[in-house]
Amino acid sequence: MRKGKLIVIDGIGGCGKTTHARLLRARMGKSAVYTHEPGGTPFAEKIRKLLLHGRVPVTDVVTEFLLFWTARTEHMRERIVPALRAGKNVICDRFDSSTFAFQIFGEKHPELTKLFWEARTVVLGNYKPDVYIILDIPVVAAEKRRAGRKPTKDRFDDNPRAYQGRVRAGFKTFAKAIGPRAHIVNANRTPAEVDKEIRQIVSNVLK
Repeated sequence: MRKGKLIVIDGIGGCGKTTHARLLRARMGKSAVYTHEPGGTPFAEKIRKLLLHGRVPVTDVVTEFLLFWTARTEHMRERIVPALRAGKNVICDRFDSSTFAFQIFGEKHPELTKLFWEARTVVLGNYKPDVYIILDIPVVAAEKRRAGRKPTKDRFDDNPRAYQGRVRAGFKTFAKAIGPRAHIVNANRTPAEVDKEIRQIVSNVLK
C-alpha cells in the first residue's frame, strides 16, 4: 500500500533543480528520501555513467530511450516503491519528464511519444508522481549558470541552444499533458523566491 508522496523536480540543465531538490530534502528531514535519475541504485548508476559520461557513446536514440526506462524500472523497484510503501516521501531530481523532454523533443523523435506513455503505464503503475515541479528558465540564462558551476556537465548540457530550447518546450508540453499534478515554476528568479513557491506547492501536496 502506498503511503508516501513522490515529488519530482525537473527542468533543463542550469535551472536549479538539484539545489532545490536538496533544499526540500533538508527541510523535510527524515520523512523524505532524496534520489536522482538516471541512477538511484547500483545497477541504474552504471547505466547513468554510460548515458551521461560513458566513453562508449550511445548513438541510437531508441537505444538511449530504452536505457533510461531500464534504469527507471530498477530505480522504482529497488528504491522508490519500497520508500513510498514505508511512508517516506521521495524527492527525485529528474524523472520520466526528462525522458519526454530530452529524447522526444530535444532529439526530435516524436514517434517515441506513444511508446513513452505505454512505458510509463507499465513501469510506474500505481506509483506515478504526485507532483512534478518543472523549473522553467530561458536557455541563455541556464547556459550562463552552467558555465559558472564546477565541471560536472553531462553530454546533454553540451548540446546547442536550439536543442536546449526544444527540451524546454518539451517540459512545458509534458506538464500540459500531465495536468494539475504538474507545476511550471519560473526559475529565473532568486533562489529564495523559487524556494518559497516550491514550498507552497509541496505543502499543498502533503495535506
